Amino acid sequence: MNDVCTLLNKCIQCGTCIGSCFSGRITALNTRKILMEFIAKGKPIEDSDTIWFCVTCYACQERCPRGIPLVDILLKARRSMIMKRGLPDKLNGIFKFLYEFSAFVPAKEEHIDLRRKFNLELYHSQFVEDAKNEVRSIVEKYIGGLIK
Repeated sequence: MNDVCTLLNKCIQCGTCIGSCFSGRITALNTRKILMEFIAKGKPIEDSDTIWFCVTCYACQERCPRGIPLVDILLKARRSMIMKRGLPDKLNGIFKFLYEFSAFVPAKEEHIDLRRKFNLELYHSQFVEDAKNEVRSIVEKYIGGLIK
């Protein structure tokens, strides 16, 4: 916590972070606001659900003239949020779906039939048992205990 305070106190409020943020252009993510509420009001960064809009492109971090590791700070806050409250509902649903179907976008049965008709390999992890098991083991290893 103290190391985050030290890093954030180097901020000169130039706005480069939010000006560089691709996600901030189309979502409610405002890294500058989140970080300043932490410094000025002591509001924990993990109290802002908008930190999930960060796509970890590192544009803000690479362009920060003070070298503040903004993305790293947001990722740490996400981990803290998960440990305290679990996964947000939408993410929980996504990972539950991934665990169950081993794909975010399930293949359509008609496409599977066409692949079989033309003797094409069924590459989709949804239908290849080894791949399905691998996806499940990865989800279980990294997120398993957090899925409701």
